[in-house]
Amino acid sequence: MINIRKRNNLYEYRFEAGKVNGKRKQITKSGFRTKNEEYIAEQQTMNYRNGSNLSTCYIYKI
Repeated sequence: MINIRKRNNLYEYRFEAGKVNGKRKQITKSGFRTKNEEYIAEQQTMNYRNGSNLSTCYIYKI
């Protein structure tokens, strides 16, 4: 599950990558000016983690 939030006029996303040594490993990226920029980066990260080599990302206006 991906969590999206706005902090100090910038967007951030966070998701759980799995457990490492019994502890939850979370990946966090921030500094996106718009929710659409955040969404594109989030999709690229998820595609990379899932082993997909999609170089393009569908852009949705949110």
